[in-house]
Amino acid sequence: MTTRSGPCPRNWHQGSLVALLGLSLLSGCVAPALAPAPPAPELQLLGAAELTIPRGCEATSGAVYRTHFNVQRDGRVSDAASESGDGCVQQALRTWVTTFSYAPLHEATPVAFDWMIVTAARND
Repeated sequence: MTTRSGPCPRNWHQGSLVALLGLSLLSGCVAPALAPAPPAPELQLLGAAELTIPRGCEATSGAVYRTHFNVQRDGRVSDAASESGDGCVQQALRTWVTTFSYAPLHEATPVAFDWMIVTAARND
C-alpha cells in the first residue's frame, strides 16, 4: 500500500470547490418551509330566526343544500349565495342565514353551511 504525504493534487481542490459551490447554490434554491395557515376564527352563533320553508316548497330528501356567506367583523351575515341553484329551498336558506348573528370577529370570515332534510317514518 502506498501512502502519499504532502499537498493534495490541484484538480482535487478545484473539484471540491465546485462541489461546495454547487451545494451552496442548491441550498439557496430550496424554498423555506411555508408556515401553516392560521386557524380559522371560531364562530360563536348568538342568535338565529326559525327556518321557514314556504308551503308547496319541497326539499329533496338526501340532497345537500350548500349556502355560502360571509360573517362580518361586527357579527352580521352578508353575501348569502346558494351553491345548488335558485329554488324555493335555496331562497329560504339564504333568508334564514341572513338572520344569524355572531359574536364580533377580528376579520370578516367566509362560511359554507350545508343543510339536508332527513325524514323517517314513526313507529306508532
